[in-house]
This record gives sequence, C-alpha cells and structure tokens, in this order.
Amino acid sequence: MKIIIADDHKIFLDGVVSLLSEIENFDIVAGVTSGEQLIEYTRTYNPDIIITDISMKGITGIEATKKIKEEFPDAKVLVLSMHKNEEFVISAVESGANGYLPKDAPSVELIEAINTIYEKGYYYNREISELFLINYSKQQKNEESHIIKDELTSREMELLKLVASGLTNKEISEKLFISIKTVEAHKNHILQKLKLKNSIELVLYAVKNKLVEI
Repeated sequence: MKIIIADDHKIFLDGVVSLLSEIENFDIVAGVTSGEQLIEYTRTYNPDIIITDISMKGITGIEATKKIKEEFPDAKVLVLSMHKNEEFVISAVESGANGYLPKDAPSVELIEAINTIYEKGYYYNREISELFLINYSKQQKNEESHIIKDELTSREMELLKLVASGLTNKEISEKLFISIKTVEAHKNHILQKLKLKNSIELVLYAVKNKLVEI
C-alpha cells in the first residue's frame, strides 16, 4: 500500500519513515513537513494511507485532512499526534480522519492501525474512543430531541452495523442486493436522524450503543 507521512518534526518524521519502510507491503511514497505539501503530494501519488500530525506550520493536519477528504472522499487518514485531549480528537473525527493515535503508542500499534484502516476503514484505540464517546454522550444529553437507535428502521439498523463493521458501499450493496446509490441514500438518512457528520462518527455511535466493537 502507498503511504504518505506528514510531520514538521524532521527527526520524528525520519524515524517513522524508517520504521514503516521496513514493513512488507508498505510503500512510503513521500515524507513531508507541512499541510500544503501533504495536499500537493496526495494529488500526485493518490496514496492508500495518509499519516499526519496535527500541529504543523501553515495548514494544520486537521485542515489538510478536510481539504483532502473534500477532493478525495475515499482517502484514508490516520492522525498521529502528541495531543490526547478531547478537543483535538473531536476535531480529527469531524474532519473525516479514519483514525487517531497518540505519538507515544508503541510501534506495533501504529502498524496495526495502518493495516486496520486499510482493511476496515477506521481505527480508534480504546483510550481515544472513550474520549469521543464521552463527548458524544454529553452532546446527546444536551439535545432536546434525542434520536435513539430504536427509532431507526430495521433496514437502517442493518446498514448501520455493516458500515460500522468496515464494509464499503459496494460491499454493502452486494450484501443487501441494493444499488450503491441506495446505500448512500440510506447512510445519509441515518446521519441526519442521528445528527452525525460522517461515517466515522457513525462507527463510534455504533460502538457506544454496543452494535459493534472496535
């Protein structure tokens, strides 16, 4: 798989590039030090996985992720950051990032996160998932009209579980014998009902309600 890594700390960047270059099937096509370069090289190489820091000069990793997701909706982004507080995790999720991992995570977990995102479409370890779910619960308590999973139709529940299990729209369409456009329409309807912004929030909602496990 083709991988681009972005971090403005050159020593850290070189270390990650060196580590991942030794892994079979990992092809590190670029190591960049800014959000601007990340966007530029994503357009050039169309990578399978993008790994980015948050705090970089110029365009941040979060801003770069938003721009990349707008241009390449299927791009898979793993945020690798020193920040563990709720604010940064929520920002990453809302930008469309497929995963979030603290920089102090062991190298074996970084490799696991990359493979999991490539295969399933998302990766959030328990520590990061709990931060998001706590925030999500607070938001829901403040909503006057709280849509709960019991208000989803059986078809919507079925599709929600499939999305949260990491299936692509094409795989879901084949499994449910419906068109990809119908899958997308169902997914958008679920997002509107649950007041969520993207598929990653949908996955974490499913985890919170014990529909799937991360």
